[in-house]
This record gives sequence, C-alpha cells and structure tokens, in this order.
Amino acid sequence: MKEYFVLTVQPFNKKIKVIKETDILSALIQGNIFITSICGGKGICGKCKVKILNGDFYSEATEKITEEEKEKNIYLACRTKVLGNLEIEILPETIIPEKLFEKGKEFERKKYDFKELFKHSPFIKKIFLKLPHPSFDDTLSDYERLLRSLKKIENKKDFTIDLPNLRKLPNLLRKSLWEITVSFINGERINEIINVEQGDTSNKNYGIAVDVGTTTISASLVDLNTGEILKTEITFNKQASFGDDIISRIVFAEKKDGLEKLHNVVIETINELILNLSESCNIFPNDITCVVISGNMTMVHLLLKINPSFLRKEPYIPVANIFPNFKCADVGIKINSNGTLSVVPGGYPYVGGDITSGIIVSGIYKEKELSLFVDIGTNGEIVVGNKDFLVCCSASAGPCFEGSGVKNGVRAIKGAIQKVKINNNNVYYETIGNEKPIGICGSGYIELLCELFKNGIINRSGVFITKNNRIIEEYGMKEFIVSQKSNGENIVITQADIDNLIRAKGAIYSAISTILKTLGIKFEDIKNFYIAGGFGSHIDVEKSIEIGLFPNLPIERFKFLGNTSLIGAEEYILSEDFRNLSKEIIKKLTYIDLSRSPIYMEEYLKSLFIPHTDF
Repeated sequence: MKEYFVLTVQPFNKKIKVIKETDILSALIQGNIFITSICGGKGICGKCKVKILNGDFYSEATEKITEEEKEKNIYLACRTKVLGNLEIEILPETIIPEKLFEKGKEFERKKYDFKELFKHSPFIKKIFLKLPHPSFDDTLSDYERLLRSLKKIENKKDFTIDLPNLRKLPNLLRKSLWEITVSFINGERINEIINVEQGDTSNKNYGIAVDVGTTTISASLVDLNTGEILKTEITFNKQASFGDDIISRIVFAEKKDGLEKLHNVVIETINELILNLSESCNIFPNDITCVVISGNMTMVHLLLKINPSFLRKEPYIPVANIFPNFKCADVGIKINSNGTLSVVPGGYPYVGGDITSGIIVSGIYKEKELSLFVDIGTNGEIVVGNKDFLVCCSASAGPCFEGSGVKNGVRAIKGAIQKVKINNNNVYYETIGNEKPIGICGSGYIELLCELFKNGIINRSGVFITKNNRIIEEYGMKEFIVSQKSNGENIVITQADIDNLIRAKGAIYSAISTILKTLGIKFEDIKNFYIAGGFGSHIDVEKSIEIGLFPNLPIERFKFLGNTSLIGAEEYILSEDFRNLSKEIIKKLTYIDLSRSPIYMEEYLKSLFIPHTDF
C-alpha cells in the first residue's frame, strides 16, 4: 500500500501530497512549481538547490553540495527524497519566474512598414452572411446556399467544411433566421470553414501569436480584423525543470511519460498566457479563432507531442518542415473549440520557424548587400546571405548565456547583475530593477569576462594570473568575488565558469567564421550584422567584440531586432503574403552541418582564447 506525505513549499505556503520516497524535484513539478534544473534531474548540474526547513528526508551524497551548504540544510531537489511530512524553501535564484522583469533594449524595426510590405490578409476571416430563405423557387441545399453567398464576397475561392460543422448547419440556419457568421482559414485557393455561428460575430476575431523559445515563451494578442497587436506577455519556459537545452529535453522525452510531461507544461504555459492576455484586454477566449506558433524544431515537436528523438540522430530528420493546420483542441490549447493551430515553417532540425521569421523580419532575403543574422540563446542560429542566396547553421552555445551552467548564474530577473565595471580592483555593477544582487545573468557575464581580461586579472586563455583580495580558492578552484548576496554569501565567477563562457562564445564565433569561410566571404564583406533574441537585446556589442563573441566590425553595422520569432508569428497570422513567403524562404535556405564541416573544429579551437587566435 502506498504511503503519502505532505510537502510544504515556501515561500508559496503550498502543500503537495506525494508518495513516500518521491524526490523533491518531481514533487515540485507535480505541484506546478518549476525550478531550474539544467540536467533534467540527473544530479550533475547542481542548480536545483532547496533549503530543508523541517521534516524527514534522505539526500544522496553529491559533490555539488558543499559542506557549508549542508550546514545550512541546502540540498539538491533531484537527489533528496521525501520520507515524511516535509517543509522546504525554494531559493530565489532557483525559482523560474512567471514573468520576465523587463523587455530589454528597444529593438530597431526595419525601415519598411510591414503593413505596406505584407498585405493585410488574416489567417482566419469571419464573414457575416444574410442568406436568402429557401422556397419552392429556390431549393438550393443548406451548404450550397451558404457557399453561394460566401463566394459573392470571397470571389474565386473554393471552400470545404468538416463534418461537425455540417451536422449543426440545418438547425443553426433556421434558429438564426438565416443570419450567420462564417469563420474560415484564409488561403489562396481552398479555404476550410472552421466554424458557423448564429448572428453577427464578425467584429470579434482575434488570434494569438506565440514564440516558443527554449528559455522563454512570448505571446501576443492580435486583432485579426484591424491588424493591431493588442498586448504582449513574456514568461519563462517551465520545461527548464527538465533540462535547459534542447538535447537534454529530447533525452528526457525518451523516458517513460517524458514526452507527455514536456508537452503538458508548454501547453499549460501557453494557456496561462492566453488567459492573461484575454482577461487584460476584456476578450473572451471563445472569440480567439487561431494560434500561430514560431519556434525551433525541438520546441515544435514537444508542443505537438511528437517524438523528437530523430532530431538528434543522424541524418537528423524532423517530422515535417511545412506543417498542416491542426485544431487547437487536439493539442490542448484553450481557445474557441473550433480554433486552428498553425506552425511557421522551418527548414532543418535545428533551424525552425523562429529563424524563418528572423530571415523575413530582418529583410536579408531581399537585400543586395551581404548580411548576417544571428539569434543567440541556448542555441545560436546563424544565417548569411542576400537576395541571391541564404545559408544557415546552428551552434550549441549551452545555457550559460541564459544564466545557467555557471555557479552564481541566474536568469534576467530582478536582482541579476547585468552590467559590470572593474577599476583598481573595485567592482561596480548594476542589477535589474536596482535590487540587491542575487546572481549574474548572461549579459553580466559578458561584461565581467571582458573586464577581467582588460584589467589583467585573467589571461587570453581565461586563467587567473594575478593575486588580490578578490581571488579566493574553494575546494581547489579559484574564484573572483564580484559581490555578496543579502545573506552574506559571495557572488563569484569561478575558473570553471570562465572556461564555460569561453567555450560558449567560441561556439558562436567559430560558427560564424566557419560559415563565412565555407562560402569564401570575409568578415569585412558583411555590411549588416543583425542580432535577434531576448538575450541579444541586452548585449554590449563593444564588449562582445572584445571577448571574441562577435567579429571586429564597425559598431554601426550591428543592429538589434528584438524577438524576431514573435514578430514573425504576428505577421504570419496577419498576412497571406508573409505565409507564402515563409514557405519560399525554407526552399531557398541551405544548411551547413558544423559537425560534418572540416573547417569547424579548427575554427572552434582558435576561438577558445580572448578574443581568439590564429595558429
């Protein structure tokens, strides 16, 4: 017989009923409390730390917990089991916040106006019809009667209808006195009728554009009739509790119930965003007729609950590049019960609709000059080209630019150190929200690495070379003290952190240099260097060049575009021109697999210095 206990979680004062010997990480996920766990519960990342307040538990020995932490009753959630009623506290830096604190740098919209470039033609249209009543002189069937009136407005378009809508048509038409609103997928030729409603509801037609990123999920509520973006919300992807990068999530999806869990948390997050957006704008979810998803291929597979295993196995084949439309209800997204789900097309296993969106939003597909587009996150996707060609690749930067995989790394939340300056061994910094520091986020690490090098504290290999009162040694590892938390604990950057950061920046730089060398293009030939992604919006370009993350180009060539994946989803939902163009882009795109490139390893090894070197 199973024995149950209560796990009380602070600071939420939430109680979770769990089976005896359940590990705390699994219990928290069961209770919809999500904390950072880069390795997906393997016990090797050391990020899922919790404080035991009282109760019965057993924790496996691990080198990720220091003796000092044990004295403070801090343990790894994934390696600590519930043996009785237990009360714990989640550490601030471990919690995955519900919302991001700030948008970051205001991105530069391209000079052209999307409304001029892409004709307004929403993914779902709603048309109000007053059908002529049948008579002995007009005995057309109900469906043909509907089509006759519809085609007078939507000239030269053919329509289809599914069985559930056809079944309700006879009663609905007569009940509504032949006045109805028809919702249909707005395509070039054949348009599917997805809903028929009584009366005139044509003025209530909304869609949700979603960017499903590895780290964050963003959603916009769009008025499909006017094209207005009513509101946008951003939150963290709760899948981070199962692993911070796409490979660890694919591995977790291969476990029993793993795919189900990963699918459920992303759908729950999207539903929460939809509910928040609709409530804040006084919109009924029933008036939302469609959702468009933009994201990398792994995120799309997990959202659709499709096995992603073959994305990481040669020859790396996704289930589809251009996805058919689905019913939102079939994947659990809560909008109108007949609402439609569409996915922005993607070209390759690690280059999805997020990069298709970026190519179009940046405009490189139609420029004469050579341009480079880079979306930096846990993965770094790079596209080089112009109106004549487009070549792309993907590099795994790891999670340290997202504040993970480093000792005191945190996400871009309140209290995260985001700017750093070192002068005469004094460290000056800014935190997000001007709060007391709790850790260092990705942009802060770039600035810190640059300042350590400029001040001669580390050498070109990233090794500590000076002796001062800020460099200490813990368990044989040198650390540089940046600041202190409110509880007196040091916030540090360790030698291992520096090594991880150099490998991460090296992965991005070497991917850029490899793709350019493969094409016979010099750095100076790149006239526009577009930077996308939430993390990209926070980057200091000059310091990024100094550490060797970006090539040494004139500053004016670098342009921030913000979340191009979300912008692409918004335009996809609003314009048939954009939808058609996205399909053409992926046909034009050529992919370079860095793992099979004879150039990449040499370029990578040369990038493992500050800024980089030539052999």
